[in-house]
Amino acid sequence: MALDVGKPVSKLPIWPSEPASSDYNERSILPLSPSLGAPLLIWLRILFLSLHLFLMNLAAVGPLLAIWLDVRSLRRDQPEVGGIGRMVGWCSLVAFGLGMVLGLIQGLLIWLEGGEAYFAALSNVWNSKVIYGFWEIGFSAVCLVIYLAWWQFGKRAATWQRVLSRFLAILAATNLLYHFPTLFTIVGMMARGEVTVDPPVDSGEFRTLLVQGEVIWFTLHFWFASFAVSGLLTGMFCLKRLPEDQREATAGAAFTIALVPTLLQIPVGFMLTTSLNSGQQSRLMGGDPLCTALFAISLGMALWLMHLLATLAFFERDAKKAHQASMVLGGTILLMTAAMLLSRGGV
Repeated sequence: MALDVGKPVSKLPIWPSEPASSDYNERSILPLSPSLGAPLLIWLRILFLSLHLFLMNLAAVGPLLAIWLDVRSLRRDQPEVGGIGRMVGWCSLVAFGLGMVLGLIQGLLIWLEGGEAYFAALSNVWNSKVIYGFWEIGFSAVCLVIYLAWWQFGKRAATWQRVLSRFLAILAATNLLYHFPTLFTIVGMMARGEVTVDPPVDSGEFRTLLVQGEVIWFTLHFWFASFAVSGLLTGMFCLKRLPEDQREATAGAAFTIALVPTLLQIPVGFMLTTSLNSGQQSRLMGGDPLCTALFAISLGMALWLMHLLATLAFFERDAKKAHQASMVLGGTILLMTAAMLLSRGGV
């Protein structure tokens, strides 16, 4: 199979104002954002995609924080901390299921928009990745259910039982962390014509695309966002449910887990932005007023989030401030998702 990463392929236009013959990069100087009263579908996609990403962030890293609380509860003889861990684990499982539903809704909205290019790209990897992806989804869900059920209802008196059960949760989390962001980043790149492939794409060709800058940096961006979301929610659970003698230390550690990857988003976000094609960069950096405004406001909210998380981690464990941080986090995800989707022309 031939693989050409250097030149885009033509595709159907996303917005009516675009000439059919132009390619993705040549459309970079056109203002592609819909007006605030324009097509409802793109705004529904932004909303549902934001919720989908938030839920998948929790589904991907929530099990890892459940393991952390599992270990912490046994080492410190604090069963209440273990209860928080099980709550985080079950919430991760629910988030996983809801995230899958919202993903299907997102696909339906793309279809209603007439996103032929996206579904053509998806068909390129259907046999090599998507079919196996369904099995991977089931595998992750089963592993997580076994871990949580074994922890909550079974006996794990022996060390090997605890190690094995936690290993299942690690498999569930890392399976999602690897497959979810890489697959859909590459499908999006193919739909936008940023890579050229001879369909169908086999596993070997797919692996060669994993080294693309946008794939690497978006995957890291998703991973760090997952730790931020899961850490913040875990800290909020700790503040609400743990006794006073356990609350400060455990919540502070959870908020630190949220803070560190959020700070790391600064270099990762910069590298992700520089890895985008010239069309997206142009729209984000002034070529499209709406994209630029959304991007700039989301960056400001991200800095505000860092301030709030630092306060929660090191100075003031306050439930009101934690809820404020969660609202800022949600707003940041929403605005960044809007900027990303609109800068891509909806693809």
